[in-house]
Amino acid sequence: MKKSAVLFLNLLLSIASMAIFFAILELLARLYLENYAPDEQFFRYASLRQLEKRAQKSSSEYFKKSFHRYLGYYLTPNYQKGKNKHNSLGYRGDEIVLPKPAGEFRIVCLGGSTTYTSGVDDYHLAYPELVERELLDHGYRNVNVINAGVPGWTSWECLVNFEFRVLDLEPDMIVFYEAINDINTRFVWPPEAYRGDNSGASIPAASNVFMPGIFEYSTVVRFILIRTGAAQPHADITNTMDRRARTYYGDNFQKQKIQGSYPRGIFEEVSAREMLESNKPIYYQRNVENLVLLAKARGITCMLATFAYSPLFAEEPRVSSDEYIHAYNEMNETLKRVAQERGAHLFDFASGFPIDKKNYHDGRHMNDEGARLMAELFANYIIQNNFVPEQHRRDFISKTNQVH
Repeated sequence: MKKSAVLFLNLLLSIASMAIFFAILELLARLYLENYAPDEQFFRYASLRQLEKRAQKSSSEYFKKSFHRYLGYYLTPNYQKGKNKHNSLGYRGDEIVLPKPAGEFRIVCLGGSTTYTSGVDDYHLAYPELVERELLDHGYRNVNVINAGVPGWTSWECLVNFEFRVLDLEPDMIVFYEAINDINTRFVWPPEAYRGDNSGASIPAASNVFMPGIFEYSTVVRFILIRTGAAQPHADITNTMDRRARTYYGDNFQKQKIQGSYPRGIFEEVSAREMLESNKPIYYQRNVENLVLLAKARGITCMLATFAYSPLFAEEPRVSSDEYIHAYNEMNETLKRVAQERGAHLFDFASGFPIDKKNYHDGRHMNDEGARLMAELFANYIIQNNFVPEQHRRDFISKTNQVH
């Protein structure tokens, strides 16, 4: 046999051996991911098809978020995982009685993941739940505090949610606590991309079908790509429910800061600070103003709370970078101005909450200890300002009964 033929045969054998090895590796990887991998690993590395199969097997309730006609996405009703759960209306916590029982004072907390309390796994320990417990411990009765926070939501979604869903809950009072997600929406360029409909940062979820790259159909290759940051998990909502516009650069800033490569790309032309200076929180202000005005028009008490964060998390640019620190201060000042001009109650939570790392999961989301302290401070403000009518105090009721 000619030498060239031998070399060609050896090459074919080598290719065949590699193909067989890769096929076995791929099979083992799929078996592990679909049958033995912990949930966290599965959702990080699973393909769209594998996610679909899991959803069909466990029902859509297995996924924390679902599509919504007007909001993009909302919390999946009846979701339950471990100590966390959503009720049948798509709010974190126990079932909500409707219509509202006579004599009940109902408080609804609005915001993003910091209201949802994403750093806390047990829904009983989320800050709104703990506020209710604090009020009950202080002698109040027939008080219900509802957690209407949804991770990723901005003032845009909070405003729409209030109009279309929260009003159906018949709230007597609302608490608004959000800033970080609205800061993110300001990282858009050019300036004309910064618009009142937030289209410069987000695009409709159904505007384009997400199709992974051809290599991502392999479990092994997909694992490597996601692990190295060359691809996003298929379960990432930015691929489906929360798609980003091409004019949005917030994630680029975050990634470059973490990698130590800032400024690069767009930021060589315009700095992140210049983006923020150009894109003032005018829409945040307008959305919160409209929220306050709608609430007041319906006789609903409105409480705004400044946003607390800890800059001690040096590895988290969204709390430690000069750009975000400047933006937080700006957002909080905007909130104070809205409260003063529109007659809302302002709780300057940020000025009184300690920046100790022991209270935070990542510098902006509270851990169990931080959520307890947060709830205590919020409840104290509610009590000190007599937001809950006296008839909801047990000692008031007992004294009234004694008189009669």
